[in-house]
Amino acid sequence: MIYENWLFTGSLAIEAKVCPPLDKNIKTDCLVIGGGFAGLHAALRLVDAGKKVVLLEKGICGSSSSGQSGGFLTPESEEDIKQLISKYGKEKAEAIYKIPKEGVELIVAIAKKYKFNCDLRKQDSIYLSIKKQHEKSLQEEKEIRDEMGLSYQLLNAKALKKFHPARGYTSGLKYPGSYGINSFAYTQEMKNLLIKKGVKIFEGTEVNKIQANTALTHLGQVSAKNIIICIDKMKSEFNQDLSKEYYHVQTYMAVSEPLSPEEIKSMFPKVELMCWDTRLIYGYYRLVENNRLLVGFSTPSLTYSSQINPTPTAVNLIINELKWRFPKIKDVKFPYYWSGLIDVTKDLTPIADYDPHNKSIQYAMGCAGLPWAAYCGDYLARRVINKYGTQDLSEFLGINRKYFLPKLFQKLFGKKITFGISHIKQLFS
Repeated sequence: MIYENWLFTGSLAIEAKVCPPLDKNIKTDCLVIGGGFAGLHAALRLVDAGKKVVLLEKGICGSSSSGQSGGFLTPESEEDIKQLISKYGKEKAEAIYKIPKEGVELIVAIAKKYKFNCDLRKQDSIYLSIKKQHEKSLQEEKEIRDEMGLSYQLLNAKALKKFHPARGYTSGLKYPGSYGINSFAYTQEMKNLLIKKGVKIFEGTEVNKIQANTALTHLGQVSAKNIIICIDKMKSEFNQDLSKEYYHVQTYMAVSEPLSPEEIKSMFPKVELMCWDTRLIYGYYRLVENNRLLVGFSTPSLTYSSQINPTPTAVNLIINELKWRFPKIKDVKFPYYWSGLIDVTKDLTPIADYDPHNKSIQYAMGCAGLPWAAYCGDYLARRVINKYGTQDLSEFLGINRKYFLPKLFQKLFGKKITFGISHIKQLFS
């Protein structure tokens, strides 16, 4: 296997505009820092509202977490509705639970409106139990969907075979509302769209520091009335306090050579499905462009690794498992694999809030999932355009919200241990 992000290769047909680095001092209404899903959606909302917008990106748009994603657009929240109701009350909990659904709808609507070449495909989700003991997770998900009035099919082993005839799965929960996308292609299409609408984009431009309402880079600076910061892997030099608020988890993906019609039918006899299982660190897979199979997985030791580890160990585990579950694909090769560090907070919910010391600056951080990122960027932009007409979600998405483990614990034991324990507590609470 070659260690290479196939999503970049799959996007070569898109003629993305060249955006040279910033080399001068400029002023604008709004500055967006970061060209991933959050930053691009923030810029689109702002420019459509008539704002003059500048976007600065350290690499190229989509070159970090957004463009390394498996492209799963799923309307899911990490906390179930019962947990949210106990924390915030029914009305606010229902609004919060719908955020990723609104993020999916936002991405899909833009891709369709502007006819993006991004391999957008409707794929129902299926949550697969790998053992009898895990069927409780599917039952809990069923109860959540009943509570929210959402459609689903709970499939026993026999019924599951009609949709997904794999070895070893004991049951499945199938539901609509999800899509697949080539996330990097989407970012390139968004970049072209924003340029066409008048947004000034400067790539290869890292912001080293914010002073008041001015972003300082190596060769120039941008002063703006409002700044939206949507960067990942934030360095302590950029903001010492906020850089402590999120860490990362590492995941691995691989993509196969094109599958034959017979091989596809052996996995998806009725319709394409977006699949993931009930493991704590789950495996996932779906069909992508040219009938390739994209798969993803990680291991406990690799998930919280402090650095990118380009080992194929995790993807080989899930590939070999899928070849056992679907014997028809046992000879299929997987030529490309890559890894990515996904930013997360301690409670797995993003931060989308004002800077504690400057209300003209906002941050979108720790957006684990493309729908969350798109929503958070759009949400921060809406607060710039109409602060009092936008629902305030700072109680849930705020920078200063409380977590299970206090800051002192993180100071003593470090990020890796603190975030690992916090996520286990979150997933089992």
